[in-house]
Amino acid sequence: ELMIKHNDNGRFFGWIAYTLMKSSRVDHPGEAARLFDYDPTHILTVVASAVLGRGGEAGVRFRLVSGNPQTPVTGSIYDADSDIYWPLYGETNSTRMPLFHQLDLRVDKKWKFKYVGFAVYVDVQNVYNHKNVEGYNYSYDYSQRVYLCGLPVLPSLAARHTVVVAAV
Repeated sequence: ELMIKHNDNGRFFGWIAYTLMKSSRVDHPGEAARLFDYDPTHILTVVASAVLGRGGEAGVRFRLVSGNPQTPVTGSIYDADSDIYWPLYGETNSTRMPLFHQLDLRVDKKWKFKYVGFAVYVDVQNVYNHKNVEGYNYSYDYSQRVYLCGLPVLPSLAARHTVVVAAV
């Protein structure tokens, strides 16, 4: 892991982090090691936040992650007795899901009064609406597959208040 961080100087903070990893497992004693199901070999995260003044702050996060290993479906066999198709699998975790990437933005605004504080934020995840693949859906006979994608653009708006307790 490698991380470069800019500490908060009152106006800006951020970091860039990169992880290179390999995660493998042995299912049973004496068997060869294989890639673990959740082995994103490369993970890059970039985070930045800036104080805008007058209670405002804006931030951004970008993530880029290599896809997890997958065991491919290479075909199917029809079972006439039960009238269903059974998938035939290739080598365990021999392929990978597509690359994941996402950009998130957030803007905060805070107000402070004598006895109460108030804050509002807008958060938008997956700003450019990238269709991140999380799995596959197969046709009844496993001859076709379509991507099963994660959330699209996801905006949220929230508010909160705080009570300021006076010191005696």
